[in-house]
Amino acid sequence: GDAELFVVGARLGDRGPALFVVQAGTEGLSIAPDPGMGVRAAATGRVELRGVRLPRGAVLGGDGAEAAYRDCVALARLGWCAVALGTGRAVLDYVSAYVRDRRAFGEPIADRQAVAFAVANMAIELEGLRLTTLCAAARVDAGLEFHREVALARRLCTLHGMAIGSDGVQLLGGHGYVKEH
Repeated sequence: GDAELFVVGARLGDRGPALFVVQAGTEGLSIAPDPGMGVRAAATGRVELRGVRLPRGAVLGGDGAEAAYRDCVALARLGWCAVALGTGRAVLDYVSAYVRDRRAFGEPIADRQAVAFAVANMAIELEGLRLTTLCAAARVDAGLEFHREVALARRLCTLHGMAIGSDGVQLLGGHGYVKEH
């Protein structure tokens, strides 16, 4: 709702998809809040366009608009991989300290094999995500074809990023979904 500029993907007539730059306040543009459960760091919302008219210069990429669209989507997915990595690292760091401090039955819960294995698996998965994401980013930086590597990184980050978050919530037990934690 606070954005000043939107990059919108849509079809350009009967041609393929293209990206358009739409300024906030454009007639026919509205934003409806659409908060995700537990996602407080991202002010998510739903952008609605009704009868919006844009100048020709609002299309990104000119004659290569379809390729620009494809590249932008892939790079946005790579950006989300980076977000998943940062979030996963924060979960791992928080949970690692928590399981060492939390005591049950006279010992830290980290001494329990199931807990230790769960934390170790989170670290292993996170390292795999990091390596695939860095591989994709390195190809982008080198000017090489990167779509395959981004797709691989996105798939892994989707699967394992969610697992890391879910495991973190589980390891925190009753504290797994309260504001204090």
